[in-house]
Amino acid sequence: MMMDMRRGVRVLVVCFLLLSAAGFAQDWKHVHKADDAKWAKATGLDPWSIHKLWRMASSYPDEKDDESRIADLDLEGLAERHHVLLVTYAGEKNCLTVTVFNQLSEIKFEKLWSVAQPPDGTGFCDTAFGNAAADAANGAIGVRVPHALTDGTVKYTVYTFEWNGVTYRFAGQREMQDK
Repeated sequence: MMMDMRRGVRVLVVCFLLLSAAGFAQDWKHVHKADDAKWAKATGLDPWSIHKLWRMASSYPDEKDDESRIADLDLEGLAERHHVLLVTYAGEKNCLTVTVFNQLSEIKFEKLWSVAQPPDGTGFCDTAFGNAAADAANGAIGVRVPHALTDGTVKYTVYTFEWNGVTYRFAGQREMQDK
């Protein structure tokens, strides 16, 4: 009798733990919907267009499997060519994927180019020294990855990608210190 009670308690504890774990799991549909609303408000695009851009940038056929989030959506930095920069992050180290779209109309976009790692293959990921980031300015894309801390100052490798008339291409890298 005592053995059956212990077994019953163990079963209840295991069930409770499984249900608790399921409750703590991300509800990605709601997370992505909130991201769509946030970036729609920030950019003036409608949430459906934001969601469509995020889906076109994704490498997952089923959006339920995609845990990526939007880190930045820049409509200005590449605007002279009607390009839009979308930066997403995913994974334990928040690794970035940088995607550029050609804006054909107010709500129509086509994926033009994407990159998820520099030529050395290391990835554009957060490190113990800080967060990776990407932005566009003067028609070029810069991806900043922290790699060291010296005298209280974070050092970054900045990878630059420039338009060559057909696509974006790696144009070089430089070291930079945090200001």
